Amino acid sequence: MNGLRLDLLLAECVGTVVKQVVEPRCGNAPIWDSGAREVALEKLHELGVPKDPLTLVDIARHVGFLGPDPTVIVVNPPRKRGRSRGV
Repeated sequence: MNGLRLDLLLAECVGTVVKQVVEPRCGNAPIWDSGAREVALEKLHELGVPKDPLTLVDIARHVGFLGPDPTVIVVNPPRKRGRSRGV
């Protein structure tokens, strides 16, 4: 399945900032290549960024351009009724 790995894209954006801004200020220490990449990926996953590839159809559904997937059936649990109060 073709798609965009959003977690990897965002991690590379963070890596560019770390390599161009942070590492030169820290005496050119290889911070990104020494483990900061793995920490950034894990933090992105903790924040809810998916590991699965996103297709353009997934993105269009999420932003509202397309409606819900007709092949997926969503079952909502029944709501609990409040206790009826006697008079």
